[in-house]
Amino acid sequence: MKTSLAFFCPIAFVFTLAAQPNQPVPKAELLKLTGDFEKVSLGRDVRILWLYGPEDHRGGEHDYVRVKELFVPLLQKIPRVSVDEAYQFPSQDQFDKADLLIQFLHQTPITDEQFASYHKFVDDGGGVVSIHESCIIRPIDRARKLADCIGCSWKGNKESRWSKFSRKDPLFLDTRHPAFAGLPKSMRFNDESYWNMIQRDEVKVIGAVGTSANKEDQSFAEILRSEGARGQAFWTYASGKGRVFGTTTGHFTYTYHDPMYRLLLVRGIAWALREKPGAFIPVVFDGITDDNGMVGTRDAMMNYKNRRK
Repeated sequence: MKTSLAFFCPIAFVFTLAAQPNQPVPKAELLKLTGDFEKVSLGRDVRILWLYGPEDHRGGEHDYVRVKELFVPLLQKIPRVSVDEAYQFPSQDQFDKADLLIQFLHQTPITDEQFASYHKFVDDGGGVVSIHESCIIRPIDRARKLADCIGCSWKGNKESRWSKFSRKDPLFLDTRHPAFAGLPKSMRFNDESYWNMIQRDEVKVIGAVGTSANKEDQSFAEILRSEGARGQAFWTYASGKGRVFGTTTGHFTYTYHDPMYRLLLVRGIAWALREKPGAFIPVVFDGITDDNGMVGTRDAMMNYKNRRK
């Protein structure tokens, strides 16, 4: 989200403090969460469609083009996976061919006809992974239609909320859900999330940003009910035969170089496709593992220049 000029100076300082990546993690520690994946393969051909748009922030934030250029090659390395790209909205032919739509963009105006195509894609069995600002479209009547497709969407600036969060605020996961089964109950990032959004009845919230007052021994339901907790950090949604995995996190570009965040995304990709995650696990390590077996980045990437396409 963008910052009001009236509050630019003090808020910008706080945001700068939050704009720091996690320290790299030993590969050996990550392997305890991923298990042995070297010989795991998909049981079918999977066609992924990556939807992106023009970058709308300063560099290092909402880098829709740059993140697309990072992840498409990573996904294309996975045996039996092919990836197509769509700019701003897919064509009907692209919808017809895709098994999974991954979207990371600020939604452009979508017509009723396009919404009908989108909804049909999900109801007919298509999977969706919706990242960060992909859940925002205006005005409110469009937002309700978007929620029909992906489960959650921005209700409006007076009702929905957004904020950066730091490592002081744990990201709690519902590890009872298959998408996050076997993962730690909480992780820590410096990123951003939205909450108080439109939420369809079929949505299951499986990730929430808590506070320093929350404890690991609390259940996920208790976390969601606690004062100050921000739900809708991650959710799942079922419509017809399709599955949607959504998140409001993923604001900073360095987050996509964090192996723990990549792990959450590939688990969501696999869940939306009704596949086991093992085949996608190489993405967790690819391109961010150094010669000493450390995985991640120390680069905040805030000096990037914005690009349109």
